[in-house]
Amino acid sequence: MQQTWINDYRKRLVREKIVTSLAFGLMVGAGADFLAALACYLFNFKGIWLPLTIGGGVFLLSSVLFYFLKFRPTERDVVRRVDTMGLDERAVTMYELKDEDSFIAKRQREDAVEKVAAVNKEQVKRAFPLFALKTWAVILLFTVFLSGAGMTTVAGLAGAGVIDSPDILPDKDRENFCIVSYLTEGQGDVEGEPEQTILAGEDATTVVAVADDGWMFTKWSDGVKDPARTDRKILEDLSVTAIFEEIAESSEDIDGEAGGDAEDGDADKNAPSDNNDSSAPAGDSGQGGEGDGNGDKGDGSGSGNGGQEGEGKGNGKGEGAGGGWSDGNQIIDGKTDYRDVRDLYYDQAMEIIRNGGELPDYLREFIEQYYGSI
Repeated sequence: MQQTWINDYRKRLVREKIVTSLAFGLMVGAGADFLAALACYLFNFKGIWLPLTIGGGVFLLSSVLFYFLKFRPTERDVVRRVDTMGLDERAVTMYELKDEDSFIAKRQREDAVEKVAAVNKEQVKRAFPLFALKTWAVILLFTVFLSGAGMTTVAGLAGAGVIDSPDILPDKDRENFCIVSYLTEGQGDVEGEPEQTILAGEDATTVVAVADDGWMFTKWSDGVKDPARTDRKILEDLSVTAIFEEIAESSEDIDGEAGGDAEDGDADKNAPSDNNDSSAPAGDSGQGGEGDGNGDKGDGSGSGNGGQEGEGKGNGKGEGAGGGWSDGNQIIDGKTDYRDVRDLYYDQAMEIIRNGGELPDYLREFIEQYYGSI
């Protein structure tokens, strides 16, 4: 019987002490939040999550510590609280004599049990309230909580740029970061890292402006004409734009190409056979050759662009060799196209840039010369 009512009142006291521990934990957590928010405001740290995280963690940890180290109730605490309901220390005496079996001890326990059973609900509520903080603790709790909430609000507004931060950290102790942005205007891309965040004074990684089909790179917005660039010793934010222009085909180029195709067709139709000693008048795509005799038929050797029928003297026998043509005359040693070499070097350069490396001098020189010749 004795142990039963002690357990019942113990549950009430445990609830009260848990609430008290949470209140004191909130007090300490709010104080930690205030200090963290103040530091963020003074040092211009734009992260409101930091004081909230610190305050929440300190609140949980301190609440647990307060309960187990200070407020956790024992059976003696329970019987002392029971005595406040008008039992005049009967509960404490009963608890102290619980192991004795004398007549006096038995009579004392019976008397205490009768008095405990006679208490009413109002007495129990007054003796075991859910919220039992003293006035000074309540005032301190609200003061610290409002201070922490207010300082967190100020730090958040400063981080959002609504209000200014004093920013008291000396420049020599600050790590400044610079943002480097490479943008495009027109049809083209920037190979490498278009957006880079680096420490002030460091070099940016190499990027290359590459135009799409039908477009050409002209320059960067800061006047640099080399499509490949490596900005060094950046001290402030940098933003440059790669400018691409569309390659326009003039009407003369179109007419010239059409005329050339027609003349090539006429020349094929009038080409002499290998077994014929004479040749028909040459087309417009060659200049006349030279011969030994008089007549309309020259031996026709020669090359060139445009021309009338060849005038020659001779018997008209000979081989005619028309002028050859290649795409932009970009020929190395008569066999290898410049563009093939450029593609090989370009692929090597892109692979190095993607891996964060530095371009070798021979690759950089080749790419610069190639784009400079366009």
